[in-house]
Amino acid sequence: VLCLVINPLGYTVSQKHYADRRQVYDETVREYEQTHATVLDLMRSGGAAFRPPSALALLSGGVEAVLPTSVETLAYISEEGVQVQFNNTRRLDNPLMWLFGRLDLTFIVTTVMAVLAMIFTFNAVAGEKERRTLAQVMANAVPRSTVITAKMAAGSLLLAAAFLAGTAVGILLTMALGLNPFAQPGTLAPFAIGTSVSLVFILAFYNLGLFVSSLSRSSVSSMVALLSVWVALAMILPKGSVVIAKLVRPVKSQQVIDLEKNQVRVEIQREEAADLVKLTKSTPAIKDMSQDQFFKQRRVKNPVIEAFEKAQSDLKAKFTARLNAELDKADAEFERQRGQQAAVARNLSRLSPVSCLVHVMAELAGTGFTEERRWLETRSRFKQLLDREIASKESSVTFGDTTISGIGKIDRKAPAPKLPAEPVPLEERLAAVWVDLALLGIYGLLFFAGAYVAFLRYDVR
Repeated sequence: VLCLVINPLGYTVSQKHYADRRQVYDETVREYEQTHATVLDLMRSGGAAFRPPSALALLSGGVEAVLPTSVETLAYISEEGVQVQFNNTRRLDNPLMWLFGRLDLTFIVTTVMAVLAMIFTFNAVAGEKERRTLAQVMANAVPRSTVITAKMAAGSLLLAAAFLAGTAVGILLTMALGLNPFAQPGTLAPFAIGTSVSLVFILAFYNLGLFVSSLSRSSVSSMVALLSVWVALAMILPKGSVVIAKLVRPVKSQQVIDLEKNQVRVEIQREEAADLVKLTKSTPAIKDMSQDQFFKQRRVKNPVIEAFEKAQSDLKAKFTARLNAELDKADAEFERQRGQQAAVARNLSRLSPVSCLVHVMAELAGTGFTEERRWLETRSRFKQLLDREIASKESSVTFGDTTISGIGKIDRKAPAPKLPAEPVPLEERLAAVWVDLALLGIYGLLFFAGAYVAFLRYDVR
């Protein structure tokens, strides 16, 4: 009954939430394309590339709440290159959802189904020891291996049947309400894999319950031990791994990195301005001109002025390349350190099957770290696109305190360059969690092997 209630409820709430966010995304993209039709529109108002919400967030909310909703240009697009930044304009329509957590499939499996598995197994063996019924069974000509295997098979099938029934009812209910979770292409396969992995986790947790029950002498001690193990696996290990990783691999915050990058930008721009002044003073035909004379000679296309502009352009290109290299270096170092910290936390958290399932479900849902890495790549590709199509075709000339910009050979009426969102292929998501998938199977086998050996070694006398 619990599965038939909570699974459909979770699916319906998640799909309704996705439908609302998808509508906002579609309207935002449509409005953007209407108001940013040409290159001139981009130069005036800036450009953006938008991330669609995950169609399979019902599997796992993952880190989607902190993923950027778009990547946008910052300041005016000039020959000095494009500055881009992530932006997260998502509002919390229901703050309580984030206060108490989402009712997604990951929560249902790791909390509800895990607790059900403990309820079904805490006295599966220990209870029979207390009631002395196990001794009566063993007095008959029945192999112990058959008894423990039958207990595992019966309980696992019961939980699996309840879970799959709730899943089927949830899908049918969402479809009946017009919230088809498979409307977007490429969603059926990840959902099927996520459901299968959930069954493996339920089986592993059931075997863990049998293992603890086989080691316990009483139902009370079995339940206390199981609750302690569940708290350790579901809460202490996952959260503790993050704390340990921060202590072992400390990383500067994004705000500090942004401040350092801004300091680099200011310093290079200061050096560029000083070199432009030196260039002006070292050009014989230019240094003694007034601003009026300079721009008058420029209008009549004086070759000396054209040569000076070419020298200025080369100088600015050199500083732009240096600035981009320094900023890219800072970003690369930050991502490297973050990656090392995340690797430490992830490897420690893999000591828990709960963490393994959370990682797998987040990647299958498109709300995991693969999606985050893809958007870091999107930010770089968006900058390169605008640099190539707009910034590199812009130019300006500076003389004294006056700068004339927008004199490049660029078609401002040309269609604005676009960067459509590219979904992460399923193969790439699975490649990111193959270790977690393997560990889930290994945990299930180890727990059953432990229950099997503990049951065989039990002295019924």
